[in-house]
Amino acid sequence: MPAAALLCWAVASAGEDGSRPGGAGFQRAEVPLPSWSARGSAPDAGAGGREVGSGVPPFVAVPGFKVHLFLDEELEPDAVRLLARPSCTAWVRTRTNMVRESVVERLARFGAAYVQLRAPFLEAHGAQLQRWPGLGAWLSPGDLRARGIRGLSGRPWAVSLFGELRAEDLEAVAAAKVAEVRWTPGPRDLTLEAWARFAQAPGHRVVAWPAGAPVACEAWARARAAAPPAIRVGGAMPVDALAGAVAACPLVTRVEVPPTVEDATLVRLFAASPRLELEVDVGASGAMARSAARLLDRLETFAPQH
Repeated sequence: MPAAALLCWAVASAGEDGSRPGGAGFQRAEVPLPSWSARGSAPDAGAGGREVGSGVPPFVAVPGFKVHLFLDEELEPDAVRLLARPSCTAWVRTRTNMVRESVVERLARFGAAYVQLRAPFLEAHGAQLQRWPGLGAWLSPGDLRARGIRGLSGRPWAVSLFGELRAEDLEAVAAAKVAEVRWTPGPRDLTLEAWARFAQAPGHRVVAWPAGAPVACEAWARARAAAPPAIRVGGAMPVDALAGAVAACPLVTRVEVPPTVEDATLVRLFAASPRLELEVDVGASGAMARSAARLLDRLETFAPQH
């Protein structure tokens, strides 16, 4: 059976840049902490988790899929155009705090888009986005306190945190009312206490799991049961580990996959959680952008038509 046909048949609906070194982290709580696993959880592990059997489930749909695309500012405008769809959020890394006007116009065609900007801010940095107020700024917590930040007001903000979770950074994020905050901790930084504090940040919260996948996931869910942050896994993890992490922990709602991901892998991931969000990094490569565009075409084929 062709791989594309397999995806359509097999994904069951459930109803519905380098990290900065962190500090020593917070004092560990007395509550037993989940262990770390470089291999991820076994596909059938985890009480209360989402099980993935050895066979493929009966029919399928990929309802309301969402993809986060990470791009470099050097990516050609035509390649950006191939990726622009309402189901995608673009995250544009910059070295110069500037993107080409032709790229900015194409970013406006995404469901959401964030351009990475760093202090010091010049008038030109805000001016390039002025025609498109829906485009967001992707910042660090220090940028929220920098001079010139008001020139970026009136648009969505996203903030990335690295390493030890500092009170002053959380305060700056709360005051700015950011749309999304992403935390990449080191293993020693991720305690239940820090997790619970991060869960109180405004906007959508995502923890980029620092290594492997969460084990004993229920402990993390209990730490802030009302509104736990999302967990993102992926990178160099093998397919079995990715599928196992998604199946065993309902907090894993984002998975990083390569643009060339095979349909068989998508089958396993969406079978574990049909509403999973994907992260795809194409960098500045036109070839990777074309592969990602083909991936999006396949996902759109298997999404329910309204």
